[in-house]
Amino acid sequence: MITRIEIDGFKTFDRFSLDVPPFLVLLGANSSGKSNLLEAVALLGRLVRKPSSQTLVRHSRRGGPRELFRRRPDGGLVDEMRIGANVLLETERFGLCHVNVDARIEYQEAPEPLRVELSIDGVGGYGLQLPERVAESVDETAPYVSRKGWGEDPALDSAVSHELGRAVDGWRLLDPLPDAMRQPADAYDNDALTEDGRNLGAVLGRLWGAAPDRQRAFEADVAAVLPDVQKIDVERDEVRAQWDIWIQHKNEPRMAPRVVSGGTLRVLALLAAAHDPAHPGVLMIEEPENGLHPNRVPRLLERLRGRATDLTGYRQPDRGGFTDYDDHDALRQIIVTSHSPVVLASLLDEASRDVVFLDTVTRIEPGTPPTRLTRARQVGTGGERGTYVTPMEVRQYLDPVGYAHGA
Repeated sequence: MITRIEIDGFKTFDRFSLDVPPFLVLLGANSSGKSNLLEAVALLGRLVRKPSSQTLVRHSRRGGPRELFRRRPDGGLVDEMRIGANVLLETERFGLCHVNVDARIEYQEAPEPLRVELSIDGVGGYGLQLPERVAESVDETAPYVSRKGWGEDPALDSAVSHELGRAVDGWRLLDPLPDAMRQPADAYDNDALTEDGRNLGAVLGRLWGAAPDRQRAFEADVAAVLPDVQKIDVERDEVRAQWDIWIQHKNEPRMAPRVVSGGTLRVLALLAAAHDPAHPGVLMIEEPENGLHPNRVPRLLERLRGRATDLTGYRQPDRGGFTDYDDHDALRQIIVTSHSPVVLASLLDEASRDVVFLDTVTRIEPGTPPTRLTRARQVGTGGERGTYVTPMEVRQYLDPVGYAHGA
């Protein structure tokens, strides 16, 4: 689980920082930096696994490595970019550990490789909404977590390194596509839901093979969002070695995914990823409202929010392992991007805690051309001008064309 993100020199980010709750919605217009932020997180996860220039070559999502660096007002590229995150890890032997992961990439002209340096350090429980006893345990562990292999406790270093690797494998961008989800999934597929959702059948098959209460919880969430869906069948075709999905709406025969609406499949995919017992982690979802009727968006957000770990009620297993809590779920976090007023209206009660607005602002400094940068603001009622979203801005976002005012 990511608790804080810091980005500097990456695309439109300059000395950017954001505290991240277990469930977060990033709102903003097009080109405000929402997708860039998610891409930075995904890239940091890749760099944790392999801190090399080639990682940026292979996993830059939009543009090559050179396009990742922010441009200075004079048109040149900054010399270095930094992507950092505070990450809450769950280790069997030491309980929760809170670490800072910091990747620094120094720019060099091609064909020289970019210089990448990764550091890992312990941080305390400050700002974490954890039960007091658990927060104290995190604070006790923090001083002993150092750069891999150099700490005072090699066993702790090894545990942190192992769990950090597992954690970043669960930092996943999701944007399920109807054409991909309509394809049959291989029965041998044990991976988490792919970005385009093409292995949806395999994820549902895993849910159907889990404890009955997990399947029932998933079906309850589907029924809340899609009340017309009466039944979902997931069957394994032994001859073709693939999973078949059958969806039955009320008063209709059951249908295969190839004739089911893209919006319905998208809801199934997002909820399946949020329920998947084998692959928790950080789910980053682009515009979950796509293909969904506006009056069903609030229910989807409510159900997704319910799948994120509630740190205030966290129960830490004994340090000998997780055997005392058979129902213990690993940490799960959900980050959503959207530009929809419907999404904001759905979350007004939680806006001060779970909603962050992203937009771009122009920075003007004497003697230099203007620079466009991304900023983050929460909803508030007072403070320094430009540091919070005012109630008037909220009303304008909810009613962008002025219908409510008779325009």
